[in-house]
Amino acid sequence: MPYKKMSYTFGELVIGWEEEEVVYLDFGHDMARLKKYLDPAAYYEASLPDFLADALDAYEQGQPEALNTISCRLEVTAFQHRVLEALRSIPFGQTASYGQLARMIGSDKVARAVGGALNRNPIALIYPCHRIIGASGKMTGFASGIAHKEALLAHELGEKN
Repeated sequence: MPYKKMSYTFGELVIGWEEEEVVYLDFGHDMARLKKYLDPAAYYEASLPDFLADALDAYEQGQPEALNTISCRLEVTAFQHRVLEALRSIPFGQTASYGQLARMIGSDKVARAVGGALNRNPIALIYPCHRIIGASGKMTGFASGIAHKEALLAHELGEKN
C-alpha cells in the first residue's frame, strides 16, 4: 500500500491509500501508529496522487469542504463506523461533546465508548476528532495535542495562526 509523509500549515500528515480511497491518515510523522493499522511489509512510500493532493491543498487554502471529496475505506467495527460517520457530519469549525456525538448515533449512554472509537480513528482530519470537546466545553485529549486541535479548528474558521 502506498503512503506519503506530508507537511502542511495545519500539520504534518502520514497518508495511506489504495486506488482512489484513503485507508489511513494521521497527524505527525510517527510511523509507529501506521504500523498498528497496516502490515509494514505491505506499504511503501510513493508520490501523493492528484485526488489527495488537490483536496489537501484546497483544505490548506481555506476550503475545508474539499475534504468531503475524498473517498475513504474504513476497516473498523460497526459501532466505530456509526461513530465516525456521525463525526464527519459535524460542520467545519464547529464542535460537539462526546455525549452529543453519542446522541447523534442514537444513545446518550455511550459517551465513553464513543471516546474509545475516536481514539482508534484510522483516518484523522477527514473523520475530524479535533471537533470533539468535553461536556464542559473544554478542549480535551487529542493525540497530537490540544494546541494542534485548537489550531485545526481556527484554520477551519479561516483564522490565521
